[in-house]
Amino acid sequence: MAEHSELAWAEIVICGGGVSGVFAAVAARESGAEVLLLEQQGCLGGSAVAGLVSPMMTSRLPGGVENSYLAPRLGKGPAFDPAAMDLALAALCREARVRVCLNVALCQAQVENGRVVSVTVATCRGLETVSGRVFVDCTGDALLSKLAGAQIFRGRNGVNQPMSLRYLMGGVDMARFGAFLDQWGAASGLPHTARSGNGGQSLYAAVTAQGDWALTPVFRQAVAAGDLMEEDCVYFQLFPVAGRPDALAMNHPEFLDLPDATDPFQRTEVLLRGREAIARQIAFCRKYFPGCEKAYLLQVAPMVGVRESRRVDTEYLLTARELLDHTKFPDRVAQSNYPVDIHGGGLEGYTPHRDPEKPWFEVPYRCLVVKGLRNLLVAGRCVGADFVAQSAIRIQPTCRALGEAAGIAAALARDCPAAQVDGVQVGRIMESRGAVFL
Repeated sequence: MAEHSELAWAEIVICGGGVSGVFAAVAARESGAEVLLLEQQGCLGGSAVAGLVSPMMTSRLPGGVENSYLAPRLGKGPAFDPAAMDLALAALCREARVRVCLNVALCQAQVENGRVVSVTVATCRGLETVSGRVFVDCTGDALLSKLAGAQIFRGRNGVNQPMSLRYLMGGVDMARFGAFLDQWGAASGLPHTARSGNGGQSLYAAVTAQGDWALTPVFRQAVAAGDLMEEDCVYFQLFPVAGRPDALAMNHPEFLDLPDATDPFQRTEVLLRGREAIARQIAFCRKYFPGCEKAYLLQVAPMVGVRESRRVDTEYLLTARELLDHTKFPDRVAQSNYPVDIHGGGLEGYTPHRDPEKPWFEVPYRCLVVKGLRNLLVAGRCVGADFVAQSAIRIQPTCRALGEAAGIAAALARDCPAAQVDGVQVGRIMESRGAVFL
Protein backbone atom coordinates (compact mmCIF):
# COMPACT_ATOMS: atom_id res chain seq x y z
CA MET A 1 0.00 0.00 0.00
CA ALA A 2 1.35 3.41 -0.96
CA GLU A 3 2.12 5.72 1.94
CA HIS A 4 -0.25 8.64 2.34
CA SER A 5 1.44 12.04 2.06
CA GLU A 6 0.16 15.11 3.84
CA LEU A 7 2.64 17.10 1.77
CA ALA A 8 0.59 16.80 -1.41
CA TRP A 9 -0.96 20.29 -1.53
CA ALA A 10 -1.42 23.60 0.28
CA GLU A 11 -2.80 26.96 -0.72
CA ILE A 12 0.50 28.60 0.23
CA VAL A 13 3.78 26.69 0.24
CA ILE A 14 6.66 28.42 2.01
CA CYS A 15 10.14 27.03 1.45
CA GLY A 16 12.50 27.90 4.29
CA GLY A 17 11.65 28.00 7.99
CA GLY A 18 14.06 30.69 9.13
CA VAL A 19 12.91 33.95 10.71
CA SER A 20 11.31 35.27 7.52
CA GLY A 21 9.70 31.91 6.70
CA VAL A 22 8.11 31.49 10.13
CA PHE A 23 6.76 35.05 10.12
CA ALA A 24 5.47 34.61 6.55
CA ALA A 25 3.73 31.37 7.49
CA VAL A 26 2.02 32.77 10.58
CA ALA A 27 1.00 36.01 8.81
CA ALA A 28 -0.48 34.03 5.92
CA ARG A 29 -2.28 31.67 8.29
CA GLU A 30 -3.71 34.64 10.19
CA SER A 31 -4.96 35.90 6.83
CA GLY A 32 -7.10 32.78 6.52
CA ALA A 33 -4.90 30.77 4.18
CA GLU A 34 -3.90 27.12 4.44
CA VAL A 35 -0.12 27.09 4.83
CA LEU A 36 2.62 24.49 4.57
CA LEU A 37 6.09 25.47 5.83
CA LEU A 38 9.02 23.34 4.58
CA GLU A 39 12.43 23.48 6.28
CA GLN A 40 15.61 21.51 5.63
CA GLN A 41 16.95 21.76 9.19
CA GLY A 42 15.56 19.84 12.14
CA CYS A 43 14.37 23.08 13.74
CA LEU A 44 12.83 26.40 12.83
CA GLY A 45 14.75 29.66 13.05
CA GLY A 46 17.44 29.24 10.40
CA SER A 47 20.43 31.45 11.09
CA ALA A 48 19.01 32.68 14.40
CA VAL A 49 18.78 29.14 15.81
CA ALA A 50 20.86 26.69 13.76
CA GLY A 51 23.39 29.40 12.90
CA LEU A 52 23.56 30.67 16.51
CA VAL A 53 23.27 34.29 15.30
CA SER A 54 22.67 35.87 18.71
CA PRO A 55 22.02 38.63 19.56
CA MET A 56 20.09 40.09 16.65
CA MET A 57 21.00 43.52 15.39
CA THR A 58 18.46 46.32 15.76
CA SER A 59 16.83 48.46 13.07
CA ARG A 60 17.93 51.63 14.91
CA LEU A 61 14.60 53.29 14.22
CA PRO A 62 13.60 56.28 16.36
CA GLY A 63 11.80 55.19 19.51
CA GLY A 64 12.75 51.54 18.96
CA VAL A 65 9.92 51.10 16.46
CA GLU A 66 9.22 47.51 15.40
CA ASN A 67 7.69 46.97 11.94
CA SER A 68 6.78 43.38 12.77
CA TYR A 69 3.49 42.82 14.57
CA LEU A 70 4.47 39.23 15.47
CA ALA A 71 7.82 40.10 17.05
CA PRO A 72 6.41 41.11 20.48
CA ARG A 73 5.06 37.57 20.87
CA LEU A 74 8.65 36.37 21.10
CA GLY A 75 9.67 38.80 23.85
CA LYS A 76 11.35 42.18 24.02
CA GLY A 77 14.85 43.32 23.17
CA PRO A 78 17.55 42.09 20.79
CA ALA A 79 19.16 39.57 23.17
CA PHE A 80 17.98 35.96 23.00
CA ASP A 81 19.10 32.40 23.63
CA PRO A 82 19.02 30.40 20.35
CA ALA A 83 17.64 27.37 22.21
CA ALA A 84 14.81 29.45 23.65
CA MET A 85 14.15 31.00 20.24
CA ASP A 86 13.88 27.49 18.80
CA LEU A 87 11.05 26.69 21.23
CA ALA A 88 9.35 30.06 20.79
CA LEU A 89 9.20 29.84 16.99
CA ALA A 90 7.84 26.31 17.13
CA ALA A 91 5.16 27.45 19.58
CA LEU A 92 4.29 30.41 17.34
CA CYS A 93 3.64 28.07 14.41
CA ARG A 94 1.71 25.58 16.53
CA GLU A 95 -0.53 28.30 17.95
CA ALA A 96 -1.27 29.59 14.45
CA ARG A 97 -1.91 26.02 13.25
CA VAL A 98 0.71 26.22 10.54
CA ARG A 99 1.52 22.85 8.99
CA VAL A 100 5.28 22.38 9.37
CA CYS A 101 7.52 19.74 7.84
CA LEU A 102 11.15 19.66 8.99
CA ASN A 103 14.13 17.78 7.57
CA VAL A 104 12.97 18.15 3.97
CA ALA A 105 15.34 19.40 1.27
CA LEU A 106 14.14 21.36 -1.75
CA CYS A 107 15.26 19.64 -4.98
CA GLN A 108 13.24 20.91 -7.93
CA ALA A 109 10.54 23.38 -8.95
CA GLN A 110 8.00 22.74 -11.69
CA VAL A 111 6.84 25.79 -13.67
CA GLU A 112 3.98 25.98 -16.17
CA ASN A 113 2.88 29.11 -18.03
CA GLY A 114 4.77 31.44 -15.73
CA ARG A 115 3.49 29.84 -12.54
CA VAL A 116 5.20 27.57 -10.05
CA VAL A 117 2.85 24.58 -9.83
CA SER A 118 4.83 22.32 -7.50
CA VAL A 119 8.15 21.62 -5.83
CA THR A 120 9.97 18.36 -5.27
CA VAL A 121 11.47 17.74 -1.85
CA ALA A 122 13.62 14.95 -0.43
CA THR A 123 12.11 13.43 2.71
CA CYS A 124 12.74 10.33 4.81
CA ARG A 125 10.27 8.57 2.49
CA GLY A 126 12.13 9.65 -0.64
CA LEU A 127 11.22 12.30 -3.21
CA GLU A 128 7.77 13.84 -2.86
CA THR A 129 5.86 16.47 -4.82
CA VAL A 130 4.13 19.41 -3.14
CA SER A 131 1.65 21.47 -5.15
CA GLY A 132 0.29 24.87 -4.21
CA ARG A 133 -1.47 28.01 -5.35
CA VAL A 134 1.17 30.51 -4.16
CA PHE A 135 4.82 29.90 -3.24
CA VAL A 136 7.15 31.95 -1.04
CA ASP A 137 10.94 31.63 -1.21
CA CYS A 138 12.36 32.08 2.29
CA THR A 139 15.36 29.82 1.74
CA GLY A 140 17.87 32.62 2.32
CA ASP A 141 19.84 31.36 -0.67
CA ALA A 142 17.04 32.06 -3.19
CA LEU A 143 17.07 28.35 -4.03
CA LEU A 144 13.39 28.12 -4.93
CA SER A 145 13.65 31.17 -7.19
CA LYS A 146 16.75 29.72 -8.86
CA LEU A 147 15.10 26.34 -9.44
CA ALA A 148 12.03 28.09 -10.85
CA GLY A 149 14.17 29.90 -13.44
CA ALA A 150 14.21 33.41 -11.99
CA GLN A 151 17.19 35.61 -12.71
CA ILE A 152 19.68 35.48 -9.86
CA PHE A 153 22.42 37.87 -8.75
CA ARG A 154 25.34 36.86 -6.57
CA GLY A 155 27.95 38.79 -4.61
CA ARG A 156 29.96 41.75 -5.79
CA ASN A 157 32.02 40.87 -8.84
CA GLY A 158 31.15 37.27 -8.11
CA VAL A 159 32.41 37.39 -4.51
CA ASN A 160 30.01 36.87 -1.61
CA GLN A 161 30.42 38.33 1.83
CA PRO A 162 32.59 35.96 3.90
CA MET A 163 31.02 33.02 5.70
CA SER A 164 31.46 32.33 9.42
CA LEU A 165 30.96 29.47 11.85
CA ARG A 166 29.57 30.62 15.17
CA TYR A 167 29.74 28.83 18.51
CA LEU A 168 28.79 29.21 22.17
CA MET A 169 31.44 29.15 24.92
CA GLY A 170 30.47 28.45 28.54
CA GLY A 171 32.19 28.47 31.91
CA VAL A 172 33.16 32.14 31.77
CA ASP A 173 33.52 34.22 34.95
CA MET A 174 31.81 37.30 33.56
CA ALA A 175 32.87 39.62 36.38
CA ARG A 176 36.59 38.84 35.99
CA PHE A 177 36.48 38.83 32.21
CA GLY A 178 34.49 42.07 32.22
CA ALA A 179 37.05 43.75 34.52
CA PHE A 180 39.79 42.65 32.13
CA LEU A 181 37.94 44.10 29.12
CA ASP A 182 37.35 47.38 30.95
CA GLN A 183 41.04 47.59 31.83
CA TRP A 184 42.18 47.05 28.26
CA GLY A 185 39.50 49.30 26.82
CA ALA A 186 40.47 52.18 29.13
CA ALA A 187 44.19 51.69 28.55
CA SER A 188 43.82 51.71 24.77
CA GLY A 189 41.80 54.91 24.59
CA LEU A 190 39.81 53.33 21.76
CA PRO A 191 36.02 53.56 22.20
CA HIS A 192 33.63 50.63 22.06
CA THR A 193 36.20 47.94 21.35
CA ALA A 194 36.21 46.16 24.71
CA ARG A 195 33.81 46.72 27.58
CA SER A 196 31.92 44.86 30.26
CA GLY A 197 29.02 47.14 31.25
CA ASN A 198 26.29 46.32 33.73
CA GLY A 199 28.53 44.32 36.04
CA GLY A 200 29.73 42.03 33.29
CA GLN A 201 26.27 41.32 31.85
CA SER A 202 26.76 43.39 28.69
CA LEU A 203 30.15 42.10 27.60
CA TYR A 204 31.43 43.04 24.18
CA ALA A 205 34.79 42.66 22.50
CA ALA A 206 36.00 42.67 18.93
CA VAL A 207 39.16 42.49 16.84
CA THR A 208 39.29 42.71 13.05
CA ALA A 209 41.91 43.05 10.37
CA GLN A 210 40.76 46.63 9.77
CA GLY A 211 41.82 49.34 12.21
CA ASP A 212 43.19 49.30 15.74
CA TRP A 213 41.28 47.52 18.48
CA ALA A 214 41.87 47.45 22.21
CA LEU A 215 42.60 43.72 22.22
CA THR A 216 44.81 43.69 19.12
CA PRO A 217 48.07 43.56 21.18
CA VAL A 218 46.80 40.43 22.95
CA PHE A 219 46.11 38.76 19.63
CA ARG A 220 49.49 39.80 18.21
CA GLN A 221 51.19 38.29 21.26
CA ALA A 222 49.29 35.03 20.77
CA VAL A 223 50.21 34.87 17.08
CA ALA A 224 53.88 35.44 17.91
CA ALA A 225 53.72 32.64 20.49
CA GLY A 226 52.08 30.23 18.04
CA ASP A 227 48.80 30.12 19.98
CA LEU A 228 46.81 31.77 17.18
CA MET A 229 47.11 32.01 13.41
CA GLU A 230 46.89 35.18 11.35
CA GLU A 231 43.46 34.14 10.11
CA ASP A 232 42.19 34.26 13.71
CA CYS A 233 42.76 38.02 13.69
CA VAL A 234 40.57 38.63 10.62
CA TYR A 235 37.37 38.83 12.63
CA PHE A 236 36.70 38.14 16.31
CA GLN A 237 33.55 39.28 18.11
CA LEU A 238 31.72 38.14 21.22
CA PHE A 239 28.45 38.90 23.01
CA PRO A 240 26.68 37.59 26.13
CA VAL A 241 23.82 35.11 25.74
CA ALA A 242 20.46 35.99 27.28
CA GLY A 243 19.58 33.64 30.13
CA ARG A 244 23.03 32.04 30.29
CA PRO A 245 25.07 33.93 32.91
CA ASP A 246 28.38 32.20 32.09
CA ALA A 247 28.11 31.89 28.29
CA LEU A 248 29.32 33.93 25.34
CA ALA A 249 28.16 33.92 21.73
CA MET A 250 31.24 33.89 19.50
CA ASN A 251 30.82 35.48 16.07
CA HIS A 252 33.85 33.88 14.44
CA PRO A 253 35.86 32.31 12.82
CA GLU A 254 35.37 34.08 9.49
CA PHE A 255 36.87 33.02 6.15
CA LEU A 256 37.75 35.61 3.52
CA ASP A 257 39.38 33.00 1.28
CA LEU A 258 36.13 31.08 0.73
CA PRO A 259 34.21 33.61 -1.39
CA ASP A 260 31.38 31.47 -2.81
CA ALA A 261 28.54 30.81 -0.39
CA THR A 262 26.73 28.86 -3.13
CA ASP A 263 29.52 26.25 -3.38
CA PRO A 264 28.74 23.19 -1.20
CA PHE A 265 32.44 22.31 -0.91
CA GLN A 266 33.32 25.78 0.34
CA ARG A 267 30.51 25.58 2.89
CA THR A 268 31.87 22.21 3.98
CA GLU A 269 35.34 23.70 4.35
CA VAL A 270 33.90 26.36 6.65
CA LEU A 271 32.36 23.64 8.81
CA LEU A 272 35.55 21.54 8.96
CA ARG A 273 38.24 24.21 9.09
CA GLY A 274 36.04 26.22 11.39
CA ARG A 275 36.11 23.45 13.97
CA GLU A 276 39.92 23.48 13.96
CA ALA A 277 39.84 27.25 14.49
CA ILE A 278 37.28 26.98 17.29
CA ALA A 279 39.44 24.50 19.24
CA ARG A 280 42.42 26.86 18.84
CA GLN A 281 40.45 29.95 19.83
CA ILE A 282 38.97 28.42 22.97
CA ALA A 283 42.47 27.39 24.07
CA PHE A 284 43.57 30.97 23.39
CA CYS A 285 40.73 32.40 25.50
CA ARG A 286 41.61 30.09 28.41
CA LYS A 287 45.27 31.15 28.31
CA TYR A 288 45.02 34.88 27.65
CA PHE A 289 41.70 36.09 29.10
CA PRO A 290 41.24 36.26 32.90
CA GLY A 291 37.89 34.72 33.74
CA CYS A 292 38.06 32.26 30.85
CA GLU A 293 40.45 29.73 32.43
CA LYS A 294 37.64 27.18 32.79
CA ALA A 295 35.85 28.02 29.55
CA TYR A 296 34.52 25.15 27.46
CA LEU A 297 32.70 24.59 24.19
CA LEU A 298 28.93 24.55 24.58
CA GLN A 299 27.85 24.22 20.95
CA VAL A 300 29.11 24.64 17.40
CA ALA A 301 26.50 25.96 14.98
CA PRO A 302 25.27 23.13 12.75
CA MET A 303 24.58 25.71 10.05
CA VAL A 304 27.17 27.84 8.25
CA GLY A 305 26.80 31.57 8.87
CA VAL A 306 25.97 33.02 5.44
CA ARG A 307 25.60 36.78 5.11
CA GLU A 308 24.88 36.87 1.39
CA SER A 309 24.70 34.21 -1.30
CA ARG A 310 22.07 34.77 -4.01
CA ARG A 311 19.65 37.65 -4.56
CA VAL A 312 16.54 37.54 -6.73
CA ASP A 313 15.55 39.74 -9.64
CA THR A 314 12.24 41.20 -8.49
CA GLU A 315 9.78 43.78 -9.79
CA TYR A 316 11.89 46.43 -8.06
CA LEU A 317 15.53 46.29 -6.98
CA LEU A 318 16.55 48.42 -4.01
CA THR A 319 19.87 50.18 -4.65
CA ALA A 320 22.66 51.44 -2.44
CA ARG A 321 21.91 54.97 -3.59
CA GLU A 322 18.28 54.72 -2.42
CA LEU A 323 19.25 53.11 0.86
CA LEU A 324 21.91 55.70 1.67
CA ASP A 325 19.65 58.56 0.62
CA HIS A 326 16.86 57.31 2.92
CA THR A 327 14.46 56.97 0.00
CA LYS A 328 10.80 56.51 0.92
CA PHE A 329 8.23 54.40 -0.97
CA PRO A 330 4.42 54.40 -0.87
CA ASP A 331 4.34 50.59 -0.77
CA ARG A 332 6.94 50.25 1.99
CA VAL A 333 6.71 47.08 4.07
CA ALA A 334 9.89 47.53 6.13
CA GLN A 335 11.89 50.45 7.53
CA SER A 336 15.37 50.48 9.02
CA ASN A 337 18.33 52.69 9.82
CA TYR A 338 20.81 49.82 10.07
CA PRO A 339 24.06 50.81 8.34
CA VAL A 340 25.76 49.21 5.38
CA ASP A 341 27.51 46.16 6.85
CA ILE A 342 29.96 44.60 4.41
CA HIS A 343 32.47 42.17 5.91
CA GLY A 344 35.79 41.95 4.11
CA GLY A 345 35.25 45.14 2.12
CA GLY A 346 34.29 48.77 2.36
CA LEU A 347 31.80 51.21 0.93
CA GLU A 348 33.82 52.97 -1.71
CA GLY A 349 32.40 55.54 -4.10
CA TYR A 350 29.19 56.35 -2.20
CA THR A 351 28.37 59.66 -0.57
CA PRO A 352 25.13 59.47 1.40
CA HIS A 353 22.54 62.25 1.35
CA ARG A 354 20.67 61.20 4.45
CA ASP A 355 17.32 62.59 5.55
CA PRO A 356 17.86 64.23 8.97
CA GLU A 357 14.12 64.65 9.48
CA LYS A 358 13.29 61.00 8.70
CA PRO A 359 16.49 59.00 9.32
CA TRP A 360 15.59 55.64 7.86
CA PHE A 361 15.36 53.83 4.54
CA GLU A 362 12.45 51.72 3.32
CA VAL A 363 11.98 48.45 1.44
CA PRO A 364 9.03 48.47 -0.99
CA TYR A 365 6.69 45.52 -1.47
CA ARG A 366 7.82 45.23 -5.10
CA CYS A 367 11.21 43.91 -3.87
CA LEU A 368 9.33 40.77 -2.77
CA VAL A 369 7.67 39.98 -6.12
CA VAL A 370 9.80 37.67 -8.25
CA LYS A 371 9.95 38.95 -11.81
CA GLY A 372 8.53 36.65 -14.48
CA LEU A 373 6.70 34.29 -12.10
CA ARG A 374 3.11 35.20 -11.28
CA ASN A 375 2.75 33.30 -8.01
CA LEU A 376 6.20 33.47 -6.44
CA LEU A 377 7.21 35.86 -3.64
CA VAL A 378 10.53 36.10 -1.83
CA ALA A 379 11.40 37.24 1.69
CA GLY A 380 14.47 37.42 3.89
CA ARG A 381 18.04 38.23 2.98
CA CYS A 382 17.63 37.33 -0.73
CA VAL A 383 14.95 39.89 -1.71
CA GLY A 384 15.51 42.23 -4.63
CA ALA A 385 18.43 44.50 -3.74
CA ASP A 386 21.94 45.21 -4.94
CA PHE A 387 24.97 43.93 -3.03
CA VAL A 388 25.43 47.05 -0.90
CA ALA A 389 21.74 47.51 -0.05
CA GLN A 390 21.44 43.83 0.87
CA SER A 391 24.15 44.23 3.49
CA ALA A 392 21.88 46.59 5.44
CA ILE A 393 18.54 44.78 5.06
CA ARG A 394 19.75 41.26 5.94
CA ILE A 395 19.29 41.65 9.71
CA GLN A 396 16.62 39.71 11.61
CA PRO A 397 14.19 42.58 12.43
CA THR A 398 13.97 43.52 8.75
CA CYS A 399 13.63 39.89 7.68
CA ARG A 400 10.77 39.49 10.15
CA ALA A 401 8.87 42.40 8.60
CA LEU A 402 9.59 41.21 5.06
CA GLY A 403 8.34 37.74 5.98
CA GLU A 404 5.09 39.12 7.37
CA ALA A 405 4.58 41.21 4.23
CA ALA A 406 5.21 38.19 2.00
CA GLY A 407 2.78 36.04 3.99
CA ILE A 408 0.00 38.63 3.84
CA ALA A 409 0.66 39.24 0.14
CA ALA A 410 0.66 35.50 -0.57
CA ALA A 411 -2.82 35.24 0.95
CA LEU A 412 -4.00 38.11 -1.25
CA ALA A 413 -2.29 36.54 -4.30
CA ARG A 414 -4.51 33.48 -4.12
CA ASP A 415 -6.90 35.40 -6.38
CA CYS A 416 -4.52 37.42 -8.56
CA PRO A 417 -0.87 37.55 -9.66
CA ALA A 418 1.52 38.66 -6.93
CA ALA A 419 2.53 41.68 -9.00
CA GLN A 420 -1.09 42.91 -8.88
CA VAL A 421 -1.31 42.81 -5.11
CA ASP A 422 -1.48 46.35 -3.70
CA GLY A 423 1.68 46.84 -1.64
CA VAL A 424 0.12 49.81 0.14
CA GLN A 425 -2.68 47.52 1.30
CA VAL A 426 -0.14 44.98 2.55
CA GLY A 427 1.47 47.65 4.72
CA ARG A 428 -1.91 48.77 6.04
CA ILE A 429 -2.81 45.19 7.02
CA MET A 430 0.48 44.90 8.90
CA GLU A 431 -0.34 48.13 10.76
CA SER A 432 -3.88 46.98 11.53
CA ARG A 433 -2.37 43.93 13.26
CA GLY A 434 0.03 45.99 15.37
CA ALA A 435 3.07 46.72 13.23
CA VAL A 436 4.37 50.27 13.65
CA PHE A 437 5.67 52.39 10.80
CA LEU A 438 7.10 55.87 11.12
